[in-house]
Amino acid sequence: MKIVIRLFLLAAVVALGWWLWTVFFPSPERVVLKRMQSLAELLTFKSDISNLGRESRASEFTGYFSVDTEIVVDVPELGAHTLSGRDEVREAGNGGFASAPSLSVSFLDATVKIGPDKQTADVSCTLKASAGNDKDYGVQELRFQWKKIEGTWQITRAETVKTLR
Repeated sequence: MKIVIRLFLLAAVVALGWWLWTVFFPSPERVVLKRMQSLAELLTFKSDISNLGRESRASEFTGYFSVDTEIVVDVPELGAHTLSGRDEVREAGNGGFASAPSLSVSFLDATVKIGPDKQTADVSCTLKASAGNDKDYGVQELRFQWKKIEGTWQITRAETVKTLR
């Protein structure tokens, strides 16, 4: 009986140790997915948010992108647009947060592939977004390239993916 109790306690200590290790030292995949989730949460806001709150979100939004980032958007409804650099992303973010009455954003089915150097990541996902009180939502396949810069994962490139419709 004592052996069973000791084995149970040993298993519990090992499980606790493994859990603590994953909490304090998460894998790069988990960190990137968490950054994606926090980006979606940042982009989601209700109509009652103040102008100061919108400006704060726009400023925080810019921090997800590297200085030399590039965003390529090519969808039939909006046409083709390219943003180059953090300054253009900041301007677009400020305009988006100021003009949208509300926004709901989520990244679905995200898959992360970490580069061999553990400093880069490619993420493919599906964007689901709706603006205002519109019950309909837009869906778009996206591809992100992330890079660990000064200890923080930042987007270096984001682009829409052409899909068959």
